[in-house]
Amino acid sequence: MKTFTFLSDYEGRNELKEKYGDNSLMLYALQLRFDIDDIMSVASEALTDGHNDKKCDLIFTERELGIAVVAQAYNKKNVQDGDLAPSNKASDLNAAAAWIFASNISEVPEQIKESVLDLQDAIKNEEISTIYFWYVHNLVEENNPEVKKEMNTLQVAAQKLVDTTFNNKGIKVSAIEVGKNTIEKWYVTSSRRITIDDDILVANNGFGYEISSEKWKAYVTAISGKWLRKLYLEKGDDLFSGNPRNYLGKGKRKKNINSGIINSVQEEPKNFWAYNNGITALVNNYDVADGEFTIHGITIINGAQTTGAISEADEPNEDFYIPSRFIICHDSNVIEAIINNNNKQNEILPSDLRSNDKQQERLRGDFQKYPALYYNGGRRDNKTIRNKEVFDPYLVAQTILAYHGDCVTAYNEKTIIWDDDKLYNSVFIDQLTVEHIIYVYALSRAIDEYKIMLKDKKETRTESENEQMLFLSKRGSKMLLISVVSECLENIIGVKITDSWNMKFKDCSDFDKLVDLWKQIISVILAFNNSLLPALDGGLKNKESVRNVTTSVKSIVLAIQTMLKEQLKDFVNAISLI
Repeated sequence: MKTFTFLSDYEGRNELKEKYGDNSLMLYALQLRFDIDDIMSVASEALTDGHNDKKCDLIFTERELGIAVVAQAYNKKNVQDGDLAPSNKASDLNAAAAWIFASNISEVPEQIKESVLDLQDAIKNEEISTIYFWYVHNLVEENNPEVKKEMNTLQVAAQKLVDTTFNNKGIKVSAIEVGKNTIEKWYVTSSRRITIDDDILVANNGFGYEISSEKWKAYVTAISGKWLRKLYLEKGDDLFSGNPRNYLGKGKRKKNINSGIINSVQEEPKNFWAYNNGITALVNNYDVADGEFTIHGITIINGAQTTGAISEADEPNEDFYIPSRFIICHDSNVIEAIINNNNKQNEILPSDLRSNDKQQERLRGDFQKYPALYYNGGRRDNKTIRNKEVFDPYLVAQTILAYHGDCVTAYNEKTIIWDDDKLYNSVFIDQLTVEHIIYVYALSRAIDEYKIMLKDKKETRTESENEQMLFLSKRGSKMLLISVVSECLENIIGVKITDSWNMKFKDCSDFDKLVDLWKQIISVILAFNNSLLPALDGGLKNKESVRNVTTSVKSIVLAIQTMLKEQLKDFVNAISLI
């Protein structure tokens, strides 16, 4: 019986399993595959309601990565060797695809409508290059070949559907079975830079030279474009296991850079070497003998867009060459430095470029006062963080901006907050403390958990709870709620707030307790969800509408302030205003 190393890690994720039950392995796989910091926050947005979900357990759209995932989960109790994953669960995803790409959005059930709208909007804006359909289960994939047949059928059907519905925007559909073997591979990838261990004969121009330093050596050459194209088509994204980014497609997200590469391959292959910066790869070893260059293991750490683009182009009639270097290094710190420095010129996350900012350095240091909490400040160190509450830096920036009055920008410009100097400096000010971040982030998490609690109640929800559930399913609802809570807090607690940046909890040692305290406040504001709905019409777009609904709710809260005083005394006693 094969031993799966990921299982011990997964079994230790008690909070994930307790909160999400049969969906927990699906979320665990999602976190591994896309290196997600705060999977709890993602879960509240991506998991569907469960009732009338049209065979979609999860719809995850991530514009920055250019991907979307539509998933169905199956969890077998008391697993035995040879157990088969039911093939009907795989075929159910065909129904999911029909609803996801529905041309008449009015027919889509309310439970998944907002998620479908979000995905369709990202597709129309050419912010998505790949849509994955996952059938996630806790069994071995090879046990039931019928599932593979179903997934192949789904991929063909869904590809035709998306091409027809969205006028051939070049979106790739990938349908895969995510069982134990796949999750194991992703787990290994998360802790290992080079996952392709094959010995590979490299087709190059027959020339090259070696250069070395104390802790690394490299072979520089020009490789065949046809060879690299064939390698990527065989190995797929495993080729980028050590890269901060996979191939992002040819949509406008990359400002048509990749489209330019494709054109160069198809129209001017002879000039490609001069036009392109080339690729850099890490290898376990290499040999140069008798005019042949052989590598042992490979991950392309710089050049994912070049590799993907030439693979997407029509196969050229004539070969072309790409500037390339293959590096051997066995020092983990130097490897990280090589990867980071090679990608500084790439279009990678804006947070990467802020990670050494003095504010991020200060906050990372101050977070060390709370060993159960973790904040990387935009520095991706490739460490697997377990048994800590992980603060996603993008969500930190969003929630702080929303709390301090601009929920519209917070929701719509997640990346711009880190990219734009004015916005960035309005969030990460000198007065921003770790305690204030914890205070606001706990509010965000409380909204997530409140939403999950409502989802779990399913058919037992009251009419009022169904209205709350529909509100929380609307695009931008969380950022709006954070902003409204901040604006109404003085009226809610009946205490003067001189400076909202000073707000914090007196004791930040128990994050779960802080989340529970915030739920008392959320239940108050959500009672007026109908008054807030106009601000979410068509998504959270209009600042004037936000001001209007906030003013309305503030007046209502003020009228019942005396009634709330006893109910919220635990929260009032727990916060500090200075």
